[in-house]
Amino acid sequence: MIEHHQGYTAIKRYGRNSFRPVGKHPFKMIYNARAVKYDLIQQFEASTGIILPNGVKEALCTQSVPFLGKQLAGMKLQIKENRK
Repeated sequence: MIEHHQGYTAIKRYGRNSFRPVGKHPFKMIYNARAVKYDLIQQFEASTGIILPNGVKEALCTQSVPFLGKQLAGMKLQIKENRK
């Protein structure tokens, strides 16, 4: 699960022994790797306009993240070459 938050992510020294938040910055809380992989797959689908079947998504979610990124990049290049 990925949650989007808007909160204090940086601090600045204030005085001798205290710190203050500098400003609010957007950040994501990630609770499992599967959510990150599924998010990558959704970004891939949005950028290519191709909807992958559920079986393919499940197979891709079992891959390690670096390998998954390489596979999606390779698939995207093949799709671009086929469309020409």
